[in-house]
Amino acid sequence: MNRIQFLTKTMAANRKLTHFIEAMNMVYGNIDRLSADAAPKWVAPDKPGAGGHRGRYLWTDAFGVVNLITLSQETASPLYLTLAKQLAHTVHDVLGRTRDGAARLPRATDAEPLAGGLRIGKVDEHGPDGDGQYHHYLTLWMFALNRLALATGEARYNRLAVQLARAVHPHFVLRRNGEALRMVWKVSTDMNTVLVPSEGHLDAATGFVVYRLLQRTAEQMSMGVDDDGDGDGRPPKGDGSGVGSGGVLSREIADYKQLMGRGGKLHASRDPLDLGMGLWMCHFFREEEWAAALGRQSLEMARTMLDAKKGLMARDASRRLAFREFGTCLGLECYGADEEIERGLEAVMGFWHQYIEESTDEDLRPISLVMYAAALIPGAWRDGYLGAGHNVLPALMGSPDPYGRQLDGMGSGLSSTSKICILAPCKDRSVADVEFTFVQVGVKDGKLDMAGNCGNMLSAVGPVALTQDLYWNHNVEVDPDGVRKVVVRILNTNTSKVVHARFAVKGQHLKYAPEGPYEMDGWPAAFSRVDLAFVKPGGAKTGRILPTGNPVDTLSLPDGSTIEASLVDVSNPGVFVRVSDLGILDPASLDPARVEADDALKVRLEQIRQAGASMMGLDPQTQSVPKIVLVFPSDIAQQSPGINIKSLALSMGQAHKAMPLTLALCLGAAARLPGTIPNQLAIGTDEGGAVVIGHPGGKLDVGTKIENGEVLSADLWRTARVLMKGDVFY
Repeated sequence: MNRIQFLTKTMAANRKLTHFIEAMNMVYGNIDRLSADAAPKWVAPDKPGAGGHRGRYLWTDAFGVVNLITLSQETASPLYLTLAKQLAHTVHDVLGRTRDGAARLPRATDAEPLAGGLRIGKVDEHGPDGDGQYHHYLTLWMFALNRLALATGEARYNRLAVQLARAVHPHFVLRRNGEALRMVWKVSTDMNTVLVPSEGHLDAATGFVVYRLLQRTAEQMSMGVDDDGDGDGRPPKGDGSGVGSGGVLSREIADYKQLMGRGGKLHASRDPLDLGMGLWMCHFFREEEWAAALGRQSLEMARTMLDAKKGLMARDASRRLAFREFGTCLGLECYGADEEIERGLEAVMGFWHQYIEESTDEDLRPISLVMYAAALIPGAWRDGYLGAGHNVLPALMGSPDPYGRQLDGMGSGLSSTSKICILAPCKDRSVADVEFTFVQVGVKDGKLDMAGNCGNMLSAVGPVALTQDLYWNHNVEVDPDGVRKVVVRILNTNTSKVVHARFAVKGQHLKYAPEGPYEMDGWPAAFSRVDLAFVKPGGAKTGRILPTGNPVDTLSLPDGSTIEASLVDVSNPGVFVRVSDLGILDPASLDPARVEADDALKVRLEQIRQAGASMMGLDPQTQSVPKIVLVFPSDIAQQSPGINIKSLALSMGQAHKAMPLTLALCLGAAARLPGTIPNQLAIGTDEGGAVVIGHPGGKLDVGTKIENGEVLSADLWRTARVLMKGDVFY
């Protein structure tokens, strides 16, 4: 991006922020003019207000809270975070009480103010559209409280969300007279009477997603109460997996999972709001089969809905509802979409920006405005936006940096050196000793990508975990050479796969021993060897080694052409194509520098990667997975003695100067899977032993064990050394 493009993008972002604040001002008054002293005393106004009873409407105010959190992050102003807390307090004080405000709702107490649920905020008390409690409104408010907990670091907000979740669940999820588990859509204000016995289309799925988010945050914040109800006075032992984990909401999550799994209950909706909220839900757990399937269906539905000639834009404005269309836009912004869908999204947003006041009924204006703001800048509605990672991690690496140099941080302008590891003791010691979350930081945009794993970073996890005393079960073994070694079981949270790291130790109080004779290509010194054994690495992101079931697929590209590719998912997904199919002259001379100098080639390779991602059921806009690998003809591989297969990989849009290790695992396995492109071009892989992969920086060995089409294990040898320990200022 040149300087003019950067300034243009910055100006566009500033315009969005301006419109965002204007929309929020129209609902909550001139909040941008409040002083820091006035903010703690601010009370959300009745007028203009959220448009409901006494100026409060639960859905609108849930958006209001999350949007204020977004403003606090985008402007770096704590004032808006204070306003978010004040708005939450006002909602509880109004909608958590009877309509006359004289008493809390039945079952609620001063100690548990949300144990009686929260009213919708309908203007009328009775009638077909009268007040009561909606399941989908309540779950949205739980989400708002959860985001408030993450933004402030105050666990009490998540405790309130959990309190509300437990209180309302038995009134919406019914087990009566031996009937099958079922849900209802609306109950009375006191939750004693079912008002609408039918079930909202995505109510079960929304509960499944939001309750899991609450449980995850409860575990992360170590809520110091007996929240699992077992009476032992200790926090729960949940591991974040949701069902059956012993977490704070595991019973309720199990119910929602059962309800969600009924045939025909989970499909893309033709309603714009329903469609968008479904996409928003899916983006939190996009790697799971149900979310990937619903996400794919919803994207295709969105493509039809946003078609310029037949979709929403072809309808008369009088037949459209702004807030419902903003739901679609928000969902797409969170989930991600291709350029065609994004053009339709921009057309919808541009239309309503001009006509939102004139074309929106007064009673729908508040809900339309807050959803318009959220669709402009999703912010805190997005997974990964809040918490330490949002502000701290990019800054540590020196991102975002439009010049791509990361001079103001620890990075060096390359995707391979813009990486962060987050380590913690594993919550379930029967599974692993240490948890490892890998974060890829975008060099230019600062975006955090946690979709995949990284083998090079993984090689340091075991030694660092030992150095930092993150685990204590040290079973020392002695190899044939008399070297003492330990094995650390590492759970990679990005892929939910376990890796065993074996490395040398020394001393009575065990320390990592980096000294040794092992040498690697591209590295100037010898160290002790770190053995990485990836346990059942197949289907790390898609659930299948061959996501389509085919060793070779034909990908359709935007220009109408096609190309063959092997789509393989082992440790990390890869898209493998023949160099000979790219029309490259003198393929033997192809190297990273030549790829980087050929913009047209890079564009085509990205198109191939995105087409492969879509066919694998992955988000094509996620840069880190899948990665694309160019496989050279066999006669070129034969020119390098000892090489079974020669390759060149791209990572985060850049030609890699060596080979990403998890991608090497994928390539090594693919070379042994009959019929794949790597298998067709590999030399001598039928003889057993390691697959030796040639790459621009040298070669590396990958050991794989495959039985009946299943990859039982994949092994790599690396080295690692602790370079420093200290503080990084940002």
